[in-house]
Amino acid sequence: MNTHKMKTIFIKEIKELKRDKISRIMVFLLPVVILLVFGYGMALDVEKIPFSILDEDNTFTSREISYKFINNFRYYTFKGYVKKQSEGIELIDRNRIRMLLVIPNGFEKDLKNGRGSSIQIIEDGVFPYRASISKTYSNIIINKFNIEKFENKNIKELFIDLRIRYWFNEEMRQKNVTASGVLLVVLFISPAIFASLLIVKEKELGSIYNIWTSSISKKEFLLAKQSVAVMISFLNYFILFAMIMVLFKTPFKGSFILFTISSFIYILVSTSLGILISTFVKTQVSAVVATSIICIIPSILYSGYLTPISSMTNEAFIVAHLFPNYYYFNIIKMSFLKGFNLNIFIKNIIILIFFYLFFISISIARFRKYQC
Repeated sequence: MNTHKMKTIFIKEIKELKRDKISRIMVFLLPVVILLVFGYGMALDVEKIPFSILDEDNTFTSREISYKFINNFRYYTFKGYVKKQSEGIELIDRNRIRMLLVIPNGFEKDLKNGRGSSIQIIEDGVFPYRASISKTYSNIIINKFNIEKFENKNIKELFIDLRIRYWFNEEMRQKNVTASGVLLVVLFISPAIFASLLIVKEKELGSIYNIWTSSISKKEFLLAKQSVAVMISFLNYFILFAMIMVLFKTPFKGSFILFTISSFIYILVSTSLGILISTFVKTQVSAVVATSIICIIPSILYSGYLTPISSMTNEAFIVAHLFPNYYYFNIIKMSFLKGFNLNIFIKNIIILIFFYLFFISISIARFRKYQC
């Protein structure tokens, strides 16, 4: 290969990128926007639930159980007391609170007399998932309160004290998964779109005829174009990685050097896929639409980002293994959540390299330098 010719194409694309403001915005701003949208929007953590309390008993015991909820700052945000139930329901209707805790009159008296008592929790059911999780939080707080009360009567041993330890993602923060996993989406969609546009714009502007009649080979031309997309996307990788660590405070447990190498190979895969798509389309609009559709589906649905691959049907499980996203997400989970494992890393890297060689080989074979 003639490196001088490839360097000429590379310099030409860099100069055009400097002149084209819209392209610069798309190349550098699009990945950041996707990171922020997915990082914050896809997080399913149910925290800071706004709630109010209706304490009709107004005793030491009722205040004690109220403070169990009020002092749980991670999962609940106290919005004050209400004087009657209709006032609390109105706050739910106005979306000011999501839960109302109602402690009935005679609550402490019933407990002291050995009779069972009850409290009422009114949940906003508009969002069933959040309401279900909030109900679980409430049950845990109430059960802990009951155990503490029974402990004073020396009958705590009648209960099973269940202690759960989460082996990975100990704090159970969904943002740790969504923020780190967004690299999977961004580094697949953005580089692929950028790489496809670098080829298709030559067709749309008619400058492709200069390439057809020049002495540069199609392999040199495609690799030179890809090198531009890889360089810009690799720069974006460092920016995105820094944002994940700083904005989302996601812990990193792997090797930064090896993870960077895997990300570089993944960018090679995505840019080669974009080049392959560009051999089928002739306009920039069709290139963006086709690349977006082809890249979004596997990166979100068949990578394990939203749904574990192991829980999919047999057909979906097989399909997931046909896309490179699944293998890069294995490296992401290992690096951010589980801890580094060299054997798993090598296996997934080898498969990603295979995808790259496959995509770029098909692209070179399909690209026609001369047309009649």
